[in-house]
Amino acid sequence: MANKLQSFIVTAIIFLLTQATYADSSVKAIQKKLSELGYQPGDADGIWGKKSEAALNQFLSSKGLTFDGKIDTNELELFEIFSFKYNIDDSLPVAWIDEFKNIMEILQEVLPVDKNFNKYVNKSTMDIYAWNGKVKNPFFEKREMSGASISGDGKTRWMVLEIPENEFKYDSLHRYSVIVHEYFHVYQIGLSKDRVDPKWLNEGGAKVFEEMFVQQYYGRSSLRGDFERAQLWSDEVFTNPKLYEKFETSSKETTDGWMDMNYAGSAFIFLTLVNELQKQSISEEEAFQLVFRDFWIEKSDESDWEKAFEKTFKINIETFYERLSEYSRKDIKKILPSRSLKIQDIFN
Repeated sequence: MANKLQSFIVTAIIFLLTQATYADSSVKAIQKKLSELGYQPGDADGIWGKKSEAALNQFLSSKGLTFDGKIDTNELELFEIFSFKYNIDDSLPVAWIDEFKNIMEILQEVLPVDKNFNKYVNKSTMDIYAWNGKVKNPFFEKREMSGASISGDGKTRWMVLEIPENEFKYDSLHRYSVIVHEYFHVYQIGLSKDRVDPKWLNEGGAKVFEEMFVQQYYGRSSLRGDFERAQLWSDEVFTNPKLYEKFETSSKETTDGWMDMNYAGSAFIFLTLVNELQKQSISEEEAFQLVFRDFWIEKSDESDWEKAFEKTFKINIETFYERLSEYSRKDIKKILPSRSLKIQDIFN
């Protein structure tokens, strides 16, 4: 009896570990693909079970293939599914790791990365490297990594998330919003076929999106505070916005640090565009949809961003900059997103 009970417990543990291993976005994506193709994998819940495996076996059999028992790049490439591989160092708190996974699940549900992104990482999986800034970069294969970015070597790309220790010490929401920011860049790259200029629409969009995300899920945002900190951005937003079209002309080192270091200036221009679009009898949700998504889709076919701008927004860039010059720092409250606006309302 004891041996049978012990065997049952071991089997149950193996089953639970297997479920936990397979409970991810890749599995959910495969389940959705199988359902779309007329197979019956059960609910697309990200948990790999008998129904999912049976459906996959039926699909593979129709292609003259067999399942090796592992969900890996073979299946992802077969279904043209893009996924992330998490490389998370144990220097990060367990609470952060759990929250990171929750955030990634929400983002991948609301903003699925376009399969076009596969060609820009040169494989079906993109690595995410994350660690606590209190330790040296622990990933020997990428020793040059630091900060937060979407990096690449001309052959493939990866996400870097070095989280400063002070952000844990002072309960900074940036330790979470930075995940959203970098993910949004992956989304932009996939939609636009890696045509991500101008800088103010690229970085301004990512900055605004991350702040809207943390406002929705954590009840607070630093967007207004960043706008009110004069040292973070320049009045050149109003007088010479073309400087914000490129990274090398929109950031300046001052005694207070780097101007636009939090992309506040780009975010202000971005939100001014949203405000101007609403004057055309476009709802707030639709205006954000245009700047967050539709512009980048247009960019995939139009390499000239100014032409893509005019096609998407029905206004040329010179006219928009003229209208921008009529704004001032006093208009901060007027352009801020509604607190009640949810990202799901935009990406429906």
